[in-house]
Amino acid sequence: MTDLPAVARLVALADDVTPAEFLLDGDEHTLGRAPGCDIVIARQTVSRLHARITREGPRYALRDAGSANGTFVNGLPLVGPHLLSDHDTIGLGAAGALLRFLDPDPTVIAGSRLRFDERAQVFLLNSQPLDLPPGQFRLLLHLHRNLGALCSRESCAEAIWGRDYDPGLDAEALDRAVSNLRAALRRADPAADLIQTRRGLGYVLLAQPPE
Repeated sequence: MTDLPAVARLVALADDVTPAEFLLDGDEHTLGRAPGCDIVIARQTVSRLHARITREGPRYALRDAGSANGTFVNGLPLVGPHLLSDHDTIGLGAAGALLRFLDPDPTVIAGSRLRFDERAQVFLLNSQPLDLPPGQFRLLLHLHRNLGALCSRESCAEAIWGRDYDPGLDAEALDRAVSNLRAALRRADPAADLIQTRRGLGYVLLAQPPE
């Protein structure tokens, strides 16, 4: 007897979310208040079409669909697409968790040298904790929450300083912050070339260094 391939799923964390469990076995799934959505949340703070989850290779990306009140992952507002990780929580219209994402085979994450311990709020590289200054920690957390996806320079600056990016004032400081984070990773592991620059656009955190 052949085992069926593992499929990621969403599990409802509130009574007004239906169905209680939903398998992500298609290329795209919709979340919102409208009855036609795959996952229906019966709340006025939730837009009729609030968010989408799309399959991207072995991963699943969550995107806000222009909602009125925003989409949240692990209590933080979504900025651009977010590649979901096992046990991520999703909030729609407010930061409170309405859904939990479960991936029985998160192959990309499992092979990563870099890991984030949510409980201890510390990054580990090859099982060794990283001692990062607050700005570097916030930048790495932002990149890690969007692992494999492009993070714009604007979103990275907002993650570090908590304000809008001003290219005239902040460009050099942002370049220096990314460079210092790269240096911190390489001090822990000289082969940890995990941050790619997309010139003029932003940065991508890789699960593994390129071969």
